[in-house]
Formats: sequence, structure tokens, C-alpha cells
Amino acid sequence: MKHRSCQTNLITFYEEVSRSIDQGVAVDVIYLDFAKAFDTVPHKRLLFKLRKIGLDENTCSWIENWLKDRVQRVVVNGTFSRWTPVVSGVPQGSVIGPILFNLFINDLEIGIESHVSVFADDTKLGKVIQCEQDVTSLQRDLDRLGDWALKWQMKFNVDKCKVMHFGVKNTQVIYTLNGTELGKSKQEKDLGIIIDFKLSNNVQCQTAAAKASKVLACIKRGVHSRDENIILPLYKSMVRPHLEYAVQFWAPVLKKDIIALEKVQRRATKLIRGMEGLSYDARLTSLNLFSLEKRRLRGDLITLYKYIRGHYQPLSDNLFINRSI
Repeated sequence: MKHRSCQTNLITFYEEVSRSIDQGVAVDVIYLDFAKAFDTVPHKRLLFKLRKIGLDENTCSWIENWLKDRVQRVVVNGTFSRWTPVVSGVPQGSVIGPILFNLFINDLEIGIESHVSVFADDTKLGKVIQCEQDVTSLQRDLDRLGDWALKWQMKFNVDKCKVMHFGVKNTQVIYTLNGTELGKSKQEKDLGIIIDFKLSNNVQCQTAAAKASKVLACIKRGVHSRDENIILPLYKSMVRPHLEYAVQFWAPVLKKDIIALEKVQRRATKLIRGMEGLSYDARLTSLNLFSLEKRRLRGDLITLYKYIRGHYQPLSDNLFINRSI
């Protein structure tokens, strides 16, 4: 969707989590995981929902014909199983597949009082916890999501569903899903970004730098040429994305984290023939690159923050509604 991305999802959700923590208020966030989400969408229930939301019959019939009459089998060591009809799942890799999945889970948050943030099959349930009633309300919403999954033949992977307790005054209560106690976590990967219970970006910075360094090392070993027209495009397309992905959300503030990211770019620019003896600033100027430390993308962050402020209305518990993300 236009103006919707992993980055806007993260900033919108954790902006209010961060604000609550700064005010000394506890926040509980439950990270939910659908078991084989795209493969378990039941076709009959999907078509029922498509008709219910008002799609015309010709469109529904076209989608039904596209989904039906699919079969599958398993091959192990040259032995074939019987062909079995495929009665669930939206084909991954298609354009319409993710759209159908989003339409199928579009009513997930109906009746939920807590804040639900959804991006494809990644779902977060969060609530400010100030009293026992807030805990009860969050547990009730969790039960409703469990009932929704049961009704629509989806399944939560309870072992991978975790609770993260934010705030020093958090009582760290226990939540259950389908009768099973959810595990507590101090660190989760959310839409590719590592989040910890202190909202520190240290681990994310070090992880991003390590991934970028590994890719750069592969380029150094596997590419013999040191020509600018070869190394620079490889760096921009394969290395720098690790350093820039959603950086407006996790932009480093500690000097050691900034240096860790900058060090990768320093090494990359030195790979190019003729740049070895130049200073780092001279290499950046010659290659038309920016310093990660000096730029920090703060302007982009301010622009994105203003966009979010202009497009989302606060809930009663001071959390944003972002159901369309």
C-alpha cells in the first residue's frame, strides 16, 4: 500500500510505547505468530468473506476458479505420495496472494479494545498497563483473537507467541492463549528489527553492521575487479541496505554504534581502485556517498513523523490506530 511500510508500522507502534515508558507507565506487548499463515487460509471461508465485503460475483468466481482444482503430493527418495486436493492457502509469489490474505484477516481486530498492529502475518497486541483492569482487558482481547483463529481455521503458534514487558514498574503478569501460558521475552525481531525490553538499539546496530560486513567480505573474496563501476553498485545494492533498512526507526545514538556502522562503509570505499590513499571524506566526495554518522537521516525521520501525526488518530489509551498498515 502507498505510504505503508515496515518502517511506518514500527514507528507508529513504538512511538507510543516509548512515550508511555518515558512517563513511567508500563506497557505489555504480545507478539503473535500464525502457524504457516499463508498456507492455512481455508478457501471456502476466504470466498465467504470476499462475498461478504461486497465483491461482485464475477470477481469472486474468477478467484474461486484460480484457487480450486489444485493438487499436491510429496516425493521422498523417489517415492511419490498420492495426489491430494489443496483446499487451503493462497499461492505465495503471486501478486493477488498477499491481497487475499489481508482481506481474510481484515476483521481480526473487530471487538478488540487493545491496540492491534498488523503487517501481513506479523501481529502485535499492545496495551498500557496501569491497573488490574488493564491486564484483564488485554487477556480478554487475547482470548478473542484465539476465538477468531478457531472460527476461521487459522492457528497461532503458541510456542512462538511471546510477551514483552516494557517499563520499570511493570508487574510482568502472565498471559495465556488457548489455555497455554505465553513465554516472556526480553528481545524480539519485529519486521526485521531487533526490539528489546529497554527499547535500546544497540543490538540492532551491531547486528546490522555484522550482516553488512559479512556481505562485504563475500564481495571482497568473490569479485576480483576493484573497478568503481563494479564495486560501488554492489555496495549500494547488497551492503548498504543492511545499514539503512528502517534506520529512521533505530538510528543509533551511541558513538560506538555509529562507528560500527561507519566502519563498514570505510572498508567498502577502500576496496575501490585508486581510493586507497585518500581520506575517508575525500572518498565519500569522489564516490558521491554520504557519511552515515553526519547525516543520520534525521530529516527523513522528521518528515515521516509529521506524516504519521497527520494520518492517525489517538485511541483513548493514547495509542494510534494503524489498522491499514
